[in-house]
Amino acid sequence: MINQLILVVMSFVLSMVLKEQVEVVGQVLGLPGLVSWIILTLIVLICVWKIGSDKWDLGDLLASFVLIVLVLLYYYQDVSQIFLECSRIMLGVCLGAIVVSAANASKR
Repeated sequence: MINQLILVVMSFVLSMVLKEQVEVVGQVLGLPGLVSWIILTLIVLICVWKIGSDKWDLGDLLASFVLIVLVLLYYYQDVSQIFLECSRIMLGVCLGAIVVSAANASKR
């Protein structure tokens, strides 16, 4: 719980420092000015809180995916590029899962 609180505070400070960049992502999503910063900061804080939890589950994976998409939105500012990058990420995850399952099958 302390780890989660520290991560959230650090993320909030980071979103304050990077306010202009966060607003750019919000404007790409169609949100106006300060509202974009507030909404995206809340999304980031919720995701960081979930990732900072002790157990890793599907929620943490989803929170990580949301954070990755937000970062990619800042760099590319184009939704079609985001879909391309997300498909690359998912391909890498799927290939990693195949390799791990094949390694586990060979051990048996």
